[in-house]
Amino acid sequence: MAERPFARIHLILALLVLMNLLASVLIPAWMDDDTRRRIETTGVVRVGLDPAYPPFEMEEEGQIVGFDVDLVQALAREIGVRVEFLPMGYDSLYDALVSGQIDLIVSSYPYSPELCRRERCTRPYFQAGQVLVVRAGSEIGGPGALRGKTVGVEMGSAGDALVKPWERAGSIARRIPFFSPEEALEAVSAGEVDAAVVDRISALAFVLGRGGVEIRGPVLQDESFVAVVARRSVWLHHRVQRALRRLARDGTLAALEAHWCGQP
Repeated sequence: MAERPFARIHLILALLVLMNLLASVLIPAWMDDDTRRRIETTGVVRVGLDPAYPPFEMEEEGQIVGFDVDLVQALAREIGVRVEFLPMGYDSLYDALVSGQIDLIVSSYPYSPELCRRERCTRPYFQAGQVLVVRAGSEIGGPGALRGKTVGVEMGSAGDALVKPWERAGSIARRIPFFSPEEALEAVSAGEVDAAVVDRISALAFVLGRGGVEIRGPVLQDESFVAVVARRSVWLHHRVQRALRRLARDGTLAALEAHWCGQP
């Protein structure tokens, strides 16, 4: 016997009701915000970045490329959306986020307690802080083994400020300033100084690109990069956090470091 039209309509209505109930369970009310609705309607997340900080974001032959660009594309694949990049000046990123022009900042943005109290920051995805670098095979295992040693720094840098108290306290023999972190690392490689304290980006570029030196010990001064969403965007923050955890577990973040930070 053929199915009655009214029975079919009732079945469809029942399925729609069930789908709505499931949606209310899967997406709690506190996650049901305007950002989620717009992204799910358009399938697009708008990402602000300043393409002026290689190797994280830069312009090459009219295209924006870099660590952060590849990271955002990987995040978008995890979330199931497309990306619209909106390049702008670094100082404009925060205002664009809170005014709703963009949904997400991924632009080598350093963690700040004040920023992350106002908006929603993700877990760190890159550590750019100061590190100790020694010649490959050196017996120096960390800052505690620097007594009597010379330490190179970039003049006026965060590493310079970090090492000055060591020099005053007699924890090292002498602090030797250079004009750039690359010069300090060259001096380590050549044996002209025993160690250097430089930012981790410069250290990785030298280790991966040139070799002959090694990063020793933990990060000496934290400068974590985070992605930032607006305080109102609870759903997007949750999805990006979850995606970042997966990318850390499956080795994607490490692969991006190796690829982009090893570029000359």
